[in-house]
Amino acid sequence: MMQFYYVTNYSIPLCLDYMKHENVQDRFVYQWEEKEDYFLITFLEYKNDIKSLATSPKPTFKVVFEELENQVGINVQFLSGTLQPVPFVYTKEVDMFWEKKLDAKKVR
Repeated sequence: MMQFYYVTNYSIPLCLDYMKHENVQDRFVYQWEEKEDYFLITFLEYKNDIKSLATSPKPTFKVVFEELENQVGINVQFLSGTLQPVPFVYTKEVDMFWEKKLDAKKVR
């Protein structure tokens, strides 16, 4: 299981607001879906990059926000399937996405 954990100083409502809107610094064009107690993010294409996901399966991640003492934890888990056991994006690109989008630092 490929899982990432980040922390940010932004509140959960602010994080959710930022996730609903495209930003010029976003690393990917993405789809954001709200589920009952979690969110799904699917990276549809690279943004402003020569790399492309056009012919690749689109990586989808389950995202759960957690209130911590004075920060918010962001648990991001890759949803692998039989056709896509690993995401077609590099770990560092996923890290960069969350760092730019929510000023989040990787913890593990």
